[in-house]
Amino acid sequence: MPCTAASSPIGDIIISARPADDYLAQFALTEPDLLRGPVLDCPGGASDFGVHVRALGGRAVSVDPAYGVPPEHVDQRLRADFHRVTAWTATRPDRFPPGPDGRWQRLPRWQSAAQTFLDDYRRDRDEATGHYLPALLPTLPFPDRAFALATSGFLLFTYPDHFDLAFHLRALRELLRVADEVRVHPLNDSARTPYPRLDALCDTLRADGVHVDTLAVESPTDRHDTHSLRLRRPAPRAA
Repeated sequence: MPCTAASSPIGDIIISARPADDYLAQFALTEPDLLRGPVLDCPGGASDFGVHVRALGGRAVSVDPAYGVPPEHVDQRLRADFHRVTAWTATRPDRFPPGPDGRWQRLPRWQSAAQTFLDDYRRDRDEATGHYLPALLPTLPFPDRAFALATSGFLLFTYPDHFDLAFHLRALRELLRVADEVRVHPLNDSARTPYPRLDALCDTLRADGVHVDTLAVESPTDRHDTHSLRLRRPAPRAA
């Protein structure tokens, strides 16, 4: 079947501003999940998820290679990516219904999340809170088991033309090194094509001793993104 504009993926990697309510739904997260220990968001993009976790009284660190520049540079990149997202969603009204202004109805919520993120990112740069760190999978600057939970959205599986199976394995093993549990969403690319090597990847992780399962979820962004991957590392052996 030919690849039409409406069925093609979004292209180059974007900085998305997925709001915290997207995270809760897409990763099937509850408040106790967020409070049982430190949370890592990788990549964090321009989400307000970390702000939400800290507002609940939890601890959260977001990592993204985009965090290596001043806030105004992040803002410029984000504006450009919002323009791409707006144009891309406009050709897919069945997946991204438009609001009264003709633009995707979730776009204002993303813009609000981005503003919350930018305000917090500026505060982080001014006060060195350590909430936002520049880092790039598959290498993270944390000790083993530094986090109870890691969330990873819209990078792995989303850009299969950018990352091969070996990269996916290295990235997931690194996330499992630093976190006891990892949740990944979605399991397909932005054109809704399922990741073709998922079974092989899961079999390899199971051979590592990792508990692997999938969670049925409902995404506020795209109702077709219906599953997330949950990985839980084996408990450490007693001395």
